[in-house]
Amino acid sequence: MSDASVESTEPRRTRLLRVAEHIRTQNWTAIGIDFVIVVLGVFVGIQVANWNGAQHDREIEQQYLERLRLELADIVPLAQSAQTSLSEIEYRLEAVRAFFESDQGRDALDGGHCAAVARSHIFDSTIFYPPTIKELISTGRILLISDPHVRTAIMSFDRAHADMSQLRTDIQIDRRPLARHHPNLINLGTSSNWTTAHCDFAGMRGSPAFLNDFTDNVSRFRAFSATIGKGQAETLAALATTLDGNSTANERTGPQQ
Repeated sequence: MSDASVESTEPRRTRLLRVAEHIRTQNWTAIGIDFVIVVLGVFVGIQVANWNGAQHDREIEQQYLERLRLELADIVPLAQSAQTSLSEIEYRLEAVRAFFESDQGRDALDGGHCAAVARSHIFDSTIFYPPTIKELISTGRILLISDPHVRTAIMSFDRAHADMSQLRTDIQIDRRPLARHHPNLINLGTSSNWTTAHCDFAGMRGSPAFLNDFTDNVSRFRAFSATIGKGQAETLAALATTLDGNSTANERTGPQQ
């Protein structure tokens, strides 16, 4: 046995011998004092262990929150850019719809509007899900987040992400690629980025079958743009704001114990 082990066990052995001597001599006062010392020692030991555990939890919590802030700093601009792109397509689709309804504004429709019509069945914007949130939820470590506002915001985002994913799955069921079903009205050309697409807008307006398919696509695209474009950008920005508020509060009050 090492010297350190002998030194650590010697005080315990001495205390036990002292307690045994007090019991043998029926020195109840000394026995009571020994009992209080033991109980206080155990209590203090438990409190120190709990304090150390709480400190460790707070350190892990801050690591998670800092990772999430960094992820959101990258993701939020991407989500806002995706929202802008979807809004531009939706704006062009609305201009085409207005022409179909009023027979006004045909001269304002160009290749960009044609591409928007041809792409109206495509719902490919990324649904962002920060890896840190996935880890917090899947491991149960979300309980380490001590601020209830931050914890609620993370859980709310997780539910919103599930709803957005389900919506994209639902709106893609039986979607109609208009160029494939109406090739006489839409000529995509050979460019991979739709820049050579050509549309017969007057012919589209006179085709009930096309108008039905177009209206269905536009309805789906609006839902996609509102929920996954605008909705996602707003939800991510709100989460980032909540995290920033938590960081500011911690700077004012110091680490939570």
